[in-house]
Amino acid sequence: MSLSMHPAQPAPRPDDRRFGALRDPRAFVRVFLGVFFRDVESFYPACRIEAVTAPTIGLDESSVRSRPSGGMDFRLVEETSDARSGGVAVSLFGSWYRIIPEGPMGLGDEDVQMLRAMGAVLDLNYQILFRRSRMSILQLLRGMPEDHYIAARLEPSAYGPSADAPSRVAEAILTLRTMALATYENRRVTTGVLILGAESDEPEPGSRPAPVDAPGFGVDLTSLKSLHRLCDGRRTLFLVDRDGRLSDVVDVRQWVRRHRVDKGEESGLDVPCARMYEAHARATREWGHVCLVLSPHQEIKVFAGGAQTFAFGHGRWRVLDPASKFALWRDAVADERLARVLFQTALELSEERQGGLLVVVPDPDLVTGRLIAPEDVLDFESEEVPAPVVSTSPSLHDLDDDWTAILGAGRRGEPLSKRTIHYLAAGRSLLTMDPSVVEALASLDGALAVDGEGRLLAFGAILRHDVPASGAGPRVPSRDVAEGARTTAAMVASRFGPVLKISEDGVVSCFLDGDRVWDL
Repeated sequence: MSLSMHPAQPAPRPDDRRFGALRDPRAFVRVFLGVFFRDVESFYPACRIEAVTAPTIGLDESSVRSRPSGGMDFRLVEETSDARSGGVAVSLFGSWYRIIPEGPMGLGDEDVQMLRAMGAVLDLNYQILFRRSRMSILQLLRGMPEDHYIAARLEPSAYGPSADAPSRVAEAILTLRTMALATYENRRVTTGVLILGAESDEPEPGSRPAPVDAPGFGVDLTSLKSLHRLCDGRRTLFLVDRDGRLSDVVDVRQWVRRHRVDKGEESGLDVPCARMYEAHARATREWGHVCLVLSPHQEIKVFAGGAQTFAFGHGRWRVLDPASKFALWRDAVADERLARVLFQTALELSEERQGGLLVVVPDPDLVTGRLIAPEDVLDFESEEVPAPVVSTSPSLHDLDDDWTAILGAGRRGEPLSKRTIHYLAAGRSLLTMDPSVVEALASLDGALAVDGEGRLLAFGAILRHDVPASGAGPRVPSRDVAEGARTTAAMVASRFGPVLKISEDGVVSCFLDGDRVWDL
């Protein structure tokens, strides 16, 4: 082995001319573009990405070239010349690309903010790579890249140019991911954390400051087995202060009650939320608080801004944006009270992992005998059958036949059927029924159908799948009726009115005019 006797040369600085070839390496451009496109497809699998020029989106080429670039030069333009597509344009390394959604909803405000967060994280990676940031690259390598996108959306300051500390949200997500892999006493771990926002310097009501040597809420705490049962995520949460330290364990409902009394807020939520997590949503209505929960279904729920904004399940993150989706559903139903009741019912069934189908039929006469079988309609009256005559000295066989006819649907020898209990719900409105009763009816196999005013038409109804698409069409003979999957039933039923479909995997879908318009 030979050793060089020449003095060591000083390390090249980023502004050194000899280092210029590495300041803008073309080899890295394709890598960053590939990562961005891959991650956009992960969050928005129905989007299409195409290359465009600056004039196409209404920008002057000279102004684009004259803008200095200190990194990826990430920019986002919401209004393009093709505004009807609902897409946005982004600039990466001086080139422009348009992201066009394939669905009917387009990209909402929450989606645009999410794309900005993705650009901020990738730009920070670029800055760290070329030593233009004080943050260590190891901090961005902890956890999955998608976790940092979520964290950047909820805590933008942690991914800004001057950031030098890891994101509290990203650390909490990684901690919950680690806990999801563990069991305690042969049971899955459930937990949750409430991260206090940095938008207010005032101390929170009922909170106490954490000691200086308090541990940070991170993966290291998962080695404490007792931590797995210290809070369950539904009633109790860990409280993390603005420095990322574990400061307290709180009852989320009591914490919200103290917070609301001091601030004089009302308890209502603008967007419906599953009742089990209403307090979690209320806890994040102001000051930038963020709540994360590891549910019994091993799903990570993220609450911010008074609603559940993100969910991690089945191996991927989903941008929920419940405000936009509820607004679209409310407009389709045209009755806000009824829309809220049905939306709330769908969320409760989703949380319990129960399937269901909720159908709003503005014109009940149009669907009876076509979409819904007449015997499934609550107020349907079958032809009268003479009452059975019981002889004075009946045999045991005769008595069995007589009581079967009395307890059945009026036909001799017919067994007990669902029509026997139709009187329990006939003539009732969903707007006056107890929510738990509505959820019980909606959880039965089949569809729950109501008219435009909330009057209950049918529950547990097996919908016909091969009715004509138009409103005026011949009735389908019963022998031609085919029963299929819940999704097929939802698509057909949506031609007569708005439909919510709840899958057993917890996804709520909205169908309008034969198309799926959103998934929640």
